[in-house]
Amino acid sequence: MNDAQLRLVRTADGLARDRFSGRAAAYDEAAEFPAENYDDLRDAGLLTLRVPTRFGGHGVDPLTFAMCILAVARGCASTALTLTMHTNVVGSFVAGLGTPEQRRRYFAEVVEAGRLFASITSEPGASARERFVLSTTFTPVDDGAYRVEGTKHFCSLADAADYFFVSGIVAGSGGGPDNLISGMIRSDMSGVRVTGQWDAVGMRATASHTVSYDTVAPADTIFGPPGRLLTADWGSFSLGYAAVYLGIAEAAYEYITDQAASRSWTPGGDTMIHYPATQQTIGQMSVAIQSGRLMLVDAALTDREADPTGAVLAVNRAKQYCSEVGVSVTDAAMRMAGGGGLLKSSPLERLRRDALSGPVMPPANDRCLETIGKLECGLPAVTIELT
Repeated sequence: MNDAQLRLVRTADGLARDRFSGRAAAYDEAAEFPAENYDDLRDAGLLTLRVPTRFGGHGVDPLTFAMCILAVARGCASTALTLTMHTNVVGSFVAGLGTPEQRRRYFAEVVEAGRLFASITSEPGASARERFVLSTTFTPVDDGAYRVEGTKHFCSLADAADYFFVSGIVAGSGGGPDNLISGMIRSDMSGVRVTGQWDAVGMRATASHTVSYDTVAPADTIFGPPGRLLTADWGSFSLGYAAVYLGIAEAAYEYITDQAASRSWTPGGDTMIHYPATQQTIGQMSVAIQSGRLMLVDAALTDREADPTGAVLAVNRAKQYCSEVGVSVTDAAMRMAGGGGLLKSSPLERLRRDALSGPVMPPANDRCLETIGKLECGLPAVTIELT
């Protein structure tokens, strides 16, 4: 990484340590979007990570992106997860699917106005573990516009996003990949309503509410002809998720090793690090985290154009493994901490809850393993099937 890339990572790490970590518990308790954190990200220019440099952004490579998300996650996982969503809508969907005019307009919204973007795909009754059948419809109306009708859930950034990237099927088409279509819908448009509140065990500050749509998307907000959605760079989402859940593991590891070095089980006794059981547990956590880092870096560095199959393998391995590391390391840290780890005054209970969503975050880990297995056997594989 060059000096400019390292500065971005250090900036993200500094914000996470100095500001985000101290706010995380309150945002979690209130299940409130971390607005102050986003003010800091905006001021630091980190909302423009994947905006190309010619449009005024940082235009970072996948490794710098992953390391920035990893750093933010060590301070506040909800902030890191939602930043992943925003950054990839901009860097994968706008950059990959937008017209020149759409790219100019929406990149400027991020760079000049600090606008936030959310990707809204999940729907009640549908699962990405199997063929994901969308029920949101886009009905053609006058002048190339579409009426968008449907309900989306797990809509991260629902309280804060200025734009929702919404996908569905062309009404009356019978569905299928060739009839998928997307539009960039402003959150303040008539007919866009939050209809269900996010109240989850973890990632509580992501504001992943249920949102219903009955509105008209003008022609200039529609992204490409039907069928282009699946050509976008979806791997960057999984790369970001891997970084988020590995960051949770690293935060738990740092906390519990500091505790073990300063606490003893008996008055005047040796600190916890002098016990073989503690040493073994710390060793296991260290191996898991370092292995996750290597997989994350491999996924970031594998060239998606020169080696597309290798890139799919690498990103699925990283997402599956790093999210499992988030679960296993927070579990081990909780066990080492004992009853104190269960208290709200300890960050471990929040880190543990936040980690639980990793294995089921699309693509769910069983789907990642299926994709890996198929490709290793020389079979065709698609990680996420939208139709």
